[in-house]
Amino acid sequence: LDSMRLFLSAFGGASPTATATSPQTKVAVQGGDGEDASATRVKKSLRKWTNYATVSAPTDSVRDFHEHTSTVIKQGTRLDKVKMAVVPWLIPALVGFLTATSGSLVEVGSEWLNNLRFGRCGTNFFVGPETCGSAWVAWADTSLFSYLSYIAVSVCFATTSALLVWGFAPMARGSGIPEVKTILGGFVMKDVLEFKTLVVKVIGLTFSVSSGMSLGKEGPLVHVACCWAHLCSKLSSRYVENESKRRELISTAAAAGVAVAFGTPLGGVLFSYEEVSTMFSKTTMTRAFFAAVVASLSLRWYDPTGTGKLTMFETHFVEMPALSEYPWFVLLGAVGGVLGAIFVRCNIKVGEARKDGTPFRNKVHIVIEVAVIALLTAATSWPSAFTRCMSTTTIRALFQTCGGSHQEGIDMSGLCDDLTGEPLLALDAALALAVAAMLRYVQMTFTFGTGVPCGLFVPSLYTGACMGRILGMFVAGLNSQYHFTAGAINPGVYAMVGAAAVLGGVCRVTISLVVIMFGLTNALQLIVPFMLAVLTSKFVGDCFSDGIYDAVIILRGYPYLHEPGEQCFRERARDIMDECLECLNAEPTTLGDLKQTLDAMHFGGLPLIASPTDLTLLGYVHADPLRKHVLKTLESALMSPSTPVVFKRYTARRVQGALDFSKFVDETVLRIAPETPLAQVHNIFWRLGVKLVLVARFGKIAGLITKKSFVDHQQQSHHGGHTEAVKDQVRNPNGGPRGLKAPLLQA
Repeated sequence: LDSMRLFLSAFGGASPTATATSPQTKVAVQGGDGEDASATRVKKSLRKWTNYATVSAPTDSVRDFHEHTSTVIKQGTRLDKVKMAVVPWLIPALVGFLTATSGSLVEVGSEWLNNLRFGRCGTNFFVGPETCGSAWVAWADTSLFSYLSYIAVSVCFATTSALLVWGFAPMARGSGIPEVKTILGGFVMKDVLEFKTLVVKVIGLTFSVSSGMSLGKEGPLVHVACCWAHLCSKLSSRYVENESKRRELISTAAAAGVAVAFGTPLGGVLFSYEEVSTMFSKTTMTRAFFAAVVASLSLRWYDPTGTGKLTMFETHFVEMPALSEYPWFVLLGAVGGVLGAIFVRCNIKVGEARKDGTPFRNKVHIVIEVAVIALLTAATSWPSAFTRCMSTTTIRALFQTCGGSHQEGIDMSGLCDDLTGEPLLALDAALALAVAAMLRYVQMTFTFGTGVPCGLFVPSLYTGACMGRILGMFVAGLNSQYHFTAGAINPGVYAMVGAAAVLGGVCRVTISLVVIMFGLTNALQLIVPFMLAVLTSKFVGDCFSDGIYDAVIILRGYPYLHEPGEQCFRERARDIMDECLECLNAEPTTLGDLKQTLDAMHFGGLPLIASPTDLTLLGYVHADPLRKHVLKTLESALMSPSTPVVFKRYTARRVQGALDFSKFVDETVLRIAPETPLAQVHNIFWRLGVKLVLVARFGKIAGLITKKSFVDHQQQSHHGGHTEAVKDQVRNPNGGPRGLKAPLLQA
């Protein structure tokens, strides 16, 4: 046989009642020069991510039907049927309520701790300066000591958060959205959604936000919601035993997290669909909306801000922007896209430099790194009134119009003329905003991804709002001279559009961001400017870099299946499939041999072929169910390791007294031809959620492609293509591409 070799490995002896063969067969394709492929190439399915398990949505769906749905329909009582219908709605509602509770605790706690950076109330230690009034006592009487106490308290809060994360739950660092995307993409990650991560995330986020670092709580709240979903899933065996069903619940939780962060249920559903979820059915969408509504209602009931409003930056603009202003909005979108792309590239460079094992990390502990970042942030933020307070306070002022701000008691921080009530167009105000934007932008670049819970929504909004307000002041000055529009130019509108542009340039979200911005500002008349700015920022940003979450996934080496690139249309399944396979054969064997094979297995399952000499593909055997059944069978006193075993449905050989394991064979596993384009393979993995596909020619097994090996190939292609060794694997000895003239496997 010119193109293959068969290796048969024996596992134990034969059955005393019949001749038994080894249950395992190794199949390896040999190169045209006679070199053994298994000796020169690492198995692709084991090359990377061995500590990540892959989820198979079709398999989980079938198991859910057989173990729960069909059982309840056929044998369940009326109470069981009601429970099956109600539980999938009760758990999302519970997740929404618990997420709102966590978000309220973070909001109240961070606000109180943030006030402690400036002083305390002499009459009630737990109230802020607005409520305390004249009884508020600063930490120092002089500017220098106030400055030093501000820095000291800020560093103390940040260090506390970093110590909690480093000591108890390292997976609580960052925003958590890249990890949630990876989990919803069909992979299992340890510790990301566990209870200890949830506790440290909530407490650490409270301290990190109150420290004044350039970060936000909105992204981490999505992670908090998904942790609650994971914990609440344990209330039902249907979710505990089924990874795919649990991921449906996590998708609904992501919507609840955004709803709590921004007070926008619809924006939460769209964000879950657009950014974090891979599979998002109509049922999941409805339950996500239900969870988001419950979360928003719970947040309204808690009222952590004390304003009675869900919107963070409510505005009252009644006039539509003039048509002549729309080119300026497009310009804001373009600048936001450039700033977002620069941030992504710089932040990834910083992340690469401080990864575990780098010279920087070997010299600087991550807690020390956080303390230094907090120190520099506090030291540079104190001099400006725009950066000294929490970012949300400044953003609220930047979004407002000068005419209506005084009625709402909002401190405009010198953005309005006290005499005329009009927007201040002075150069010094523009320079102050430019310095504030630059500071937050640089601080955000070093802060995002460090060792504390941190998001980037608020710093991105802050940077864009400052940029937009400056442009609005400039356009207002031009309009006062040239009168290109009859109405007044409101810099607050430009601040909101600029905020959306920078956030869109950083995250590359579009539809959900427009709805979130509407929910944040209550500015319905600015929907079209938001759309223009967000779309422009995405188009411009995509020309220079990926979105921040996709870039972080690649930086941290997570197995996430990205959108297909053009290279997928130039290659076929045979170019990346694993040809060195280990298979089970349908010949009779024994329980002991089968157990030994399963114990030595490094895979989640093996293909089933007819015999060591007949490579006809019969199906796929999942290892875990079979392993559990074998162990349970061996516990019986009537069974022994020499008990014969046979896949009766798939072989003509009969053994007296043999156990039939045919029910463990999955005949529905997807099979493709070696000539299948990789674009189609990608769609199979992306849309169907399978963990592997088998490659067969004329009914004979030819290879196998796992989701991990496909993701590995896609990421390598995304970053400049394969190495020469990989290129050689997809060409024949003559140097040309492998054609279809010679079969890949012969029997």
